[in-house]
Amino acid sequence: MKHEMIASTWFDTKRIRELREQSQSYSAKEDLWSWYVLRRISIFVTILFIKLKLTPNAISWLSALFVVSSGGWLIQATPLGFIMAFVFYNLGYLFDCVDGEVARLTKNTSKKGYFIDLLIQGATLPVFLSIPLGLLVINGSLQLKGLELIGLYSVILFIIMALFVPIAYQLTRSSAQDERDPVNKIRTKSVVFEFAGVLLGLPGFFATLLLVTLVSGFQTVLWQEWYMILFLFVFILKVIARFFITVKSFPKEP
Repeated sequence: MKHEMIASTWFDTKRIRELREQSQSYSAKEDLWSWYVLRRISIFVTILFIKLKLTPNAISWLSALFVVSSGGWLIQATPLGFIMAFVFYNLGYLFDCVDGEVARLTKNTSKKGYFIDLLIQGATLPVFLSIPLGLLVINGSLQLKGLELIGLYSVILFIIMALFVPIAYQLTRSSAQDERDPVNKIRTKSVVFEFAGVLLGLPGFFATLLLVTLVSGFQTVLWQEWYMILFLFVFILKVIARFFITVKSFPKEP
């Protein structure tokens, strides 16, 4: 993809295209889901939020809230919970696109905004943990329901944030904020790798889980259970590969 590309649609007006050019320049860190799906509609949400005078940081907090909430729905391990998890995650991801667009159009960027963006990335950690917890609920190993599950999920969230908040602060103060990790560089080398990145990440997980839920109906979660097991298995392999690739990327000590 070229940096001058914008995520346009056939019904864009001249004014919409101008706003896209000002706020949606392509970044190599962006995945196919956000670029080809969310960016196509984010500019319209951006215009609405600017009219409502929402600040970029306020939108970022909304993004974090929706992303975290998707895990709360997922852990319920019901067909409705899976659908709501898809909706909440994508709303959070959409707002994560919108906050930057609003910041660029209103010229309101800050280190605090970058800090919140890092927290949004950290908010995906409890969402990943909600997958194995959801599996435990499905097979009856975790005998909790409703508010009890939300309570457990909330405790996990705060434990993760206790570690991630200081890390996010240190990264915000770092001079290498735009540095891409080695795996991200590999992902952008070909379309195949980019598709694999989406399918093995949360965007692909929630999209596939929604499809499986709609196809299998609302009477059982058997196919969802098998898909979640497969996803976790491949995810573990991906993390192992990512660890070794990242470690090898460091220059050798003299």
